[in-house]
Amino acid sequence: MTNTATYPLVDLRFAALFRGRTDAYGSEEGGCVKEPVTNETYSQHLRGVTPIGIYPMFQHEGEWMTVWGCSDIDVDDIHAALSIKESLRAAGVVSYLERSRSKGYHIWVFAVEPVPAWAMRRMLLCAHQVAEYPAREVNPKQETLQPNQFGNYVRLPYWDASDISTDKRRILGDDLEPMPLEEFVGRAVATRTPSHLIMELAALWRPPTVVAPPRLDLSANENLIDALTGLSPLGKVIWRDGPLPQRDRSSTLTKLAYECAKSGLSPSASKVIITDADRRWGKYHLRTNGDLEIDKLVVRVFTK
Repeated sequence: MTNTATYPLVDLRFAALFRGRTDAYGSEEGGCVKEPVTNETYSQHLRGVTPIGIYPMFQHEGEWMTVWGCSDIDVDDIHAALSIKESLRAAGVVSYLERSRSKGYHIWVFAVEPVPAWAMRRMLLCAHQVAEYPAREVNPKQETLQPNQFGNYVRLPYWDASDISTDKRRILGDDLEPMPLEEFVGRAVATRTPSHLIMELAALWRPPTVVAPPRLDLSANENLIDALTGLSPLGKVIWRDGPLPQRDRSSTLTKLAYECAKSGLSPSASKVIITDADRRWGKYHLRTNGDLEIDKLVVRVFTK
């Protein structure tokens, strides 16, 4: 349902909360639209005309800044999302929980004034460390950008805000029910986080310690047919069918790796199977370090 009504004050405050890069926005299909981002751009999103995503990072006096951060829990795990929210609350930061468009949740934090992108990112990473939950999708995803880079955008909540038939892309209240747009905007503006607190919490983040794993023979010299012969029936089903609707690719690849190990396969045979699955599921194979990521997965499973 598309609403042609406008709410100028709400639209302007919504745009201020989610402001970011002003020369491009993200499309619904996953592309970059190189057009100016104006108040009308946000208004059309809210009215159900054109859904947008915003690139959080913009330059100010030579430094990359942002006024919001967003942690993306890309699985249907409300307990994980609430644990991140609670970690932030305990530190004095008010955050907002959104049910995303497909599965999973976004946790949004808004700053009173622009803060360095690295500070917003590290504060959210620190919250993940406190909650002991992996930080797979924390935005901003970069701390700095090259002149020709845009970074990553996040799709905004309240697409077609007047549609009350859905809880997708809506900020949830304490009762986990969708919060009306006007109520959310009022609360979010009033509870933005001071920049000094973001900087203080960012300083508490510590990069995870990287321990060199034991060396394994991962020379993939076995063919797929031979490798599959020794795989358990469950492993073959996982390899064949891929992630279930409520599971992401990372956890499914990990499950497949454990099935390979339980089946008594060698690390190199397991790598052959996982590499084939990854090529079909599209997790690592297009990355420049994709082969290394699979090696790390196999090593992690076989050295536990």
